Amino acid sequence: MSKINRILTPLSQRLGQKMGPQYSKVRAQALQRWQRLQPREQKMLRAMAVVIAIAILWFGIWQPLQEREMRAEAALAGQYSTQRYVETQISQVLQARANRQQGTAAVNSAQLNGLLSTLSNELELEVARMQPQNESLLVVFNEVDFNRLIQLLVRLTERQVVIEAIDISETNEPGVVRVRRLLIRA
Repeated sequence: MSKINRILTPLSQRLGQKMGPQYSKVRAQALQRWQRLQPREQKMLRAMAVVIAIAILWFGIWQPLQEREMRAEAALAGQYSTQRYVETQISQVLQARANRQQGTAAVNSAQLNGLLSTLSNELELEVARMQPQNESLLVVFNEVDFNRLIQLLVRLTERQVVIEAIDISETNEPGVVRVRRLLIRA
């Protein structure tokens, strides 16, 4: 009891000066009620106050901080993943430029069919239809992995094949597209 009074007395005096007579009246009533309680009840109320204080600290401060930290770490991991992907794509583009500058042999229109067949086999792409159209070649894929399609297009441009037109539509499967029309020319 004396510890509580030693702590509460300076606080109550400061508050009493600021809040005036209303606070003094409420404080006096609370102190009378406290003194009427049995020592066992006072101990239980002190224990309850400690539990409530811990709960407030845990649920009001600690747990929200932990959740924010976890969200920030997840966002950072996502940013690192994006950075690695971009770096990979940059290196592929630089490699393609280097190959083009080294003079990778250009393909003529007679070799275009064979090149496309070879590249589609290497990338495990199933060509649905290949049809010559004037000096160009029309290619259709039913369903193809989007990343592999991009690799095919990069390899074709490395060999100086011109992509005149492409018509792509989405499918129900994520990461898979349908190429209705790919018009290429040597």
